[in-house]
Amino acid sequence: MRVVLVERRLPNESSGLGELEALAETLEYEVVGRMEQTREPDPAFHIGKGKVEELAQTVDSSDTDRVIFANPLKPSQAFKLEEKIGVKVIDRFQLILEIFAMRASSPEANLQVEYARLNYELPRIKESVKRAKLGEFPGLRGGGEYGERARVEAVEKRMKTLEEKLESFEEAREQRRKRRRERGFNLVALAGYTNAGKSTLLNAISSADVEVDDRLFTTLSPRTRVMKGNSQKILVTDTVGFVDDLPPWLIEAFKAALEEVYLADLVLLMVDVSEPFEDILRKFRTSMEILSESSADVITVLNKIDLISESSLERKLNSLGRIFNNVKPISAKDGINLDSLKEEIRSRLLEQVQARLTTHRREGIEKLLHKLYEEAEVKDVKYSSPTEVTFWTDREGLGRIRKYSDEKTKIDIIGENS
Repeated sequence: MRVVLVERRLPNESSGLGELEALAETLEYEVVGRMEQTREPDPAFHIGKGKVEELAQTVDSSDTDRVIFANPLKPSQAFKLEEKIGVKVIDRFQLILEIFAMRASSPEANLQVEYARLNYELPRIKESVKRAKLGEFPGLRGGGEYGERARVEAVEKRMKTLEEKLESFEEAREQRRKRRRERGFNLVALAGYTNAGKSTLLNAISSADVEVDDRLFTTLSPRTRVMKGNSQKILVTDTVGFVDDLPPWLIEAFKAALEEVYLADLVLLMVDVSEPFEDILRKFRTSMEILSESSADVITVLNKIDLISESSLERKLNSLGRIFNNVKPISAKDGINLDSLKEEIRSRLLEQVQARLTTHRREGIEKLLHKLYEEAEVKDVKYSSPTEVTFWTDREGLGRIRKYSDEKTKIDIIGENS
C-alpha cells in the first residue's frame, strides 16, 4: 500500500514523522510522500485549506492509496479530508490499532484489538449518523440514518460483550499468577519503549526463542520464560512496548498486555542509551508515568552500550545517574554486563531491603515522611539539605514508596536481608 504521511505541529514541537514512518513500515506500507505544516490546528481540516489542496495534488500524482496523519483527527475532519482528496484518511492511533491487529497472537489479544478498534470507531459512526441526518451522504438518505443508528447500538452491545469476556481472561490470568507464586516463582517484567531491546534481553537471560525484529510492536501478547543460571525460581516476561501520546482509552484497552508489568515483583525498565539524552529523558518520564500503577521495584537498564563510545557512555551515566535510580548499563546483543544484571535481579527479589531516600524537596516533605512511616521501618532521619531517610522495607513496600519520588527525590538500596 502506498501512503503519504502528514503532520501539523507548532514551532516549538519536534517532528513525529520519523516514528510515524517506522510505524507505517511495520505494516510494510510504502511511504511515497511526507508533508509538514507549522500552524495552529484548523477546525475543519486540521491542516490549512491551501495545504489540503497541495495534499490532494500529491495524492493524485503519486498514486497514493492512503493518507496517514501523525496528529489525532476528529471524525468530522477525517470525513472532510476524504471528500477533498479522494482516498482513505487515518491518524496515528488507527495505524497503531492496525499494527496491534496484525501482531495479536492470542484469543485475549484479539479481543483487546477488537475492543480498542470499536472504541475508536464509535465516534466516527456517530458522526456518520449526524451527517446522514443532515443529508450529506446521498446514499444514506431515507433508511440510512436508521441503519447507522442500528450500527451504533450494535457496536455498543458488542463492546459490552467484549468487556465481559476480557474480565474472564483477567480472572483466569490472576489464577495462573497465584499458582505461580504458590509454587515459589518470582515474576520479573521487561518494560519500556519499542525497540529498546526487551526481546533480545529475554532471549539472552532465559531459554526463550522470541522473535527479535526492528519493527515496532514485535511483542503484543506477553511471553514468559524461566531465567536460566539461577537456583531461585524466577520468571521473566516480555511485554508490549510503550509509545508516546497514547490516549487513555487505548492504554486501558490493552491493559491486559501490560498486566504482567503492573503485578510483577520486579520491573526491568529498558532504555536505549544510544539515543539522544533528551529522548532518553522524555521516554523515561513517560515510562514512569505508565508504571505508576505498579508497586514493584524498578531497575533502569541502559541497553545498547555497544552502539556508543566509552566517553559518551560515561557522560550519559553521569547525567542519568543523578535522575534515575538503580541504573545498570548493558548490551543484551553482545552479552555485556548480563551476569551482573542477573545477580542484581536475584538480590532484588530477596525479602527485605535497606534503602536511603535523599530528597531536595521543600514542599510535601511531611506527606512523603508519613508515607515512609506507613510502608517502612524508618531507622534514621537527617533533616538537612538534602533530607536523608534510612529505612527497611519489603520489595512491594519499596515499589509503593518509589511512586512518591521525583527528580528531586532519589532512592538507593544500601543493604539487604534475606
